[in-house]
Amino acid sequence: MKTLRTLLSAIGINDTSVPDTQTIEQICQHSQRCKPFSVFFAFKGLRTDGSHYINDAIEHGAICIIAEESTLRPRLPASVHYYTVKHPHTAFALMCSAFYDYPQRQLVIVGVSGTDGKSTTSDYLYQILQRQGIKTGLLTTVNMDDGSGKQESPFRQSTPEADQLQEFLYRCTQNGATHVILECTSHALSKTFDRLGGIEFSAAIITKVTSEHLEFHHSLEEYTNAKVNLVRALKENGILVTSTDNPRISAFSEALTPTQKAIILGLDVPMRIEFMGYQGVVVEILGKRIHTPLLLPSLATNALLAVFCAADLLHKPAEDLLPLIEQIEPVKGRMQLIENALGVRAIIDFAHTVDAYEGIFFFANRTSEGGNLIAVFGSAGERDTTKRSPMGKIANRYCSTIILTEEDPRYEGNQVIFSDLRFLMHNSACTVLEIEDRREAIKKAVSIAQTGDTILFLGKGHEKTIERESEKIPWDEITEVKHALRAEEQRRQCK
Repeated sequence: MKTLRTLLSAIGINDTSVPDTQTIEQICQHSQRCKPFSVFFAFKGLRTDGSHYINDAIEHGAICIIAEESTLRPRLPASVHYYTVKHPHTAFALMCSAFYDYPQRQLVIVGVSGTDGKSTTSDYLYQILQRQGIKTGLLTTVNMDDGSGKQESPFRQSTPEADQLQEFLYRCTQNGATHVILECTSHALSKTFDRLGGIEFSAAIITKVTSEHLEFHHSLEEYTNAKVNLVRALKENGILVTSTDNPRISAFSEALTPTQKAIILGLDVPMRIEFMGYQGVVVEILGKRIHTPLLLPSLATNALLAVFCAADLLHKPAEDLLPLIEQIEPVKGRMQLIENALGVRAIIDFAHTVDAYEGIFFFANRTSEGGNLIAVFGSAGERDTTKRSPMGKIANRYCSTIILTEEDPRYEGNQVIFSDLRFLMHNSACTVLEIEDRREAIKKAVSIAQTGDTILFLGKGHEKTIERESEKIPWDEITEVKHALRAEEQRRQCK
């Protein structure tokens, strides 16, 4: 438990009028989650303004309010402390860190960022460190381990808010973890949200960076700059691990200081990756030829990034760790094959970017063996619209049938999203259907698939909800696909 004066000092506010005995029970940004002796941060959000909820926070027990400098000071009880700061999200992160007694200082923390492959790369590194006897924490879009065992992440956000993140790091220290791997999104790394504020990283892994989230970042340069903030947060002797697959590589390497170093696969370490279809990918590197169970070349590259990062952290030759990628376990909802009796290749993947579509449709086309390719997908509402037409074009190039459906429409109509996806679909040999209900779209795809066909179910992967307006509808893509396949098996057996 920390005193209010101590927590204020952590964000540069020195108020000697605050009693040095006043303790704080919680720091929150949602007024209804406040309890007696809380600090409430009144953020200005995308849809709501936290200053409108100050009175509610006080009613729930908040005794200190932190707001943006531009916020008009409201009338408050004399017992409530009120301060404004220029960068409230950064202040929130720093205060949360202080509240949990700076857990990051006791940990070796690795940040993983990029456009695609953050969760898989993080998980691969976690697996490697665990197999080397290192008790490792993990926090990604898919999985979490706070030192008590691996489980599905309870957070909707890949990188959660600073209060949740710092509590997670604290639990890692309490459970005996020495290393932690964090998936770092561009939103979390941006100075707008700065959820990772105050954390210094021992290593940064950057996967391939292409275009994404332009509805928020507005340009590829701004998006890349947010990612580069991870390198800027490296410790004095930190390391950057990336590959020549990354077209924005110079932006990251130029951010390094003279005391930091980089390992660039494909440049510092020559490598060759051989595509083997459903047999996996073969990697030739450092004189070794290694057969991995990973289906995509990009996944193999990500595994290599994890190996070289682990080697640096553990002060071991990378050659000694390379054989571990032969045992890499797949990540849920990433190139996940669903077994069935229909003779259909059913693949669930989280792919939702242009580059991810290029990779997965290339794979499906190369391995189709004359069968038809069917794809079920949509695109997230109120998110980057510039990717929609190119994604649709890629699918249209390879598919015999496309079924457009909901992903997370939010407040944007599915028909608007479908129109964007269709814009560059000029291949008349491809049938394009629109079925808004994702469950029905999955059933339709399964019903038309024949032995030897491939069905791609894209965009949801591991996710547990579909967002429709303000509602979050429970969803499990893997369960839905399995149910549809079993139902179709039974239907065909009854014929």
